[in-house]
Amino acid sequence: MLKAGLSKVLFDPVRGGAEIPDSLTELEDELGITARAYLITDSRAEVSAWFAARYMVMTARALRDVMPEPGDVVRFGWAGEKRVISSIGPDGCVYMKGRPTRRSWPNHVEVVERVADPGYPAAVREIDAILRNQATYTSNFAKLAELRSFALDTHVPSPEAIRSLEELLESGVTDEEPFQKLVTRYPALLASTVVGGWKTFVIPKQRLGSEYVPDFLVLGLNSVGPEWVTVELEAPRHKILNQDGSLSGPTRQGVKQVQDWREWLTSHVAYAQTGLHLYGLTNKAPGLVIIGRDDPKAERDASRAQWEEGQRIAIHSWDWLLRHARNLSDSAVHVSGFARENAASLVDGGGIDANSMPEEDRVEIGDEASVDFEDLL
Repeated sequence: MLKAGLSKVLFDPVRGGAEIPDSLTELEDELGITARAYLITDSRAEVSAWFAARYMVMTARALRDVMPEPGDVVRFGWAGEKRVISSIGPDGCVYMKGRPTRRSWPNHVEVVERVADPGYPAAVREIDAILRNQATYTSNFAKLAELRSFALDTHVPSPEAIRSLEELLESGVTDEEPFQKLVTRYPALLASTVVGGWKTFVIPKQRLGSEYVPDFLVLGLNSVGPEWVTVELEAPRHKILNQDGSLSGPTRQGVKQVQDWREWLTSHVAYAQTGLHLYGLTNKAPGLVIIGRDDPKAERDASRAQWEEGQRIAIHSWDWLLRHARNLSDSAVHVSGFARENAASLVDGGGIDANSMPEEDRVEIGDEASVDFEDLL
């Protein structure tokens, strides 16, 4: 009404012709307001002011009922997301800690734990774990200082590493342990599993808590950020698939190991990143099971099944690993399809079909030290 009265002075005419919409009446019904809105200027601005006033009533009532305070753990939104309150704005809107940023009107907020509640510390740890697993991490050498002993001097496998793997595969050795020792001795054999344009790290037998010990954690550091892969080794004597096309027992066991590591990371990601110095490792890290001898169709079918189930667990043979080690030895900028699809997921948040990349990917670009990540994709 003030704006309408001052419209000539403000050179901002208020046009009439508006009516009280049904949605405003329904809002008043929801709030139990019997003194209905009415128009004097018949303008859209007045209708909007009535809406704002009614929503103020809703917000004030919710603030009085919920009594949210900074630090409280709350659940909000249609998805029931949990966060810790950061602050409450002058308009009553509730702002949350963490990224991505979140806010909610108090009528959509439910307090889960108050600061003084006994369950509060556990609830905060749960939220921290969820946010860390969802976070985007940037390349940061300082955060990886504790892992420098696992950094490869060169990501290119040596001729003796390749020959040693060939000899072991052709010798007929059936146990897994000799292969574990060989890859530990020559960690660059796993370098093709990540895009390590800046640096590659291979960590053997990193304990995750008291129960889980992945065979290898591989980290490629590039311009997008840390690219982690969890690796489980199974003996080459095992078949990847059964005759009916289902995953063999050893393959299922390898997949189960990766799933167990992820489950542990879901709750303990903060400890993994700070206590174990595994910066950027989350429960979304792709898994790689290396098992059996060369069977491209079996590898393709097994990996496709895991990808379609949303697991992002690739299954490949020892010959696949040997083939990419050879290719990397021939061309220092060779990138396996597995590494490329995982690196792409860091950029756009999704994965490329595990089978859309040719087996023998080569990227013809310049000196490795000046590799631009976009060129690799």
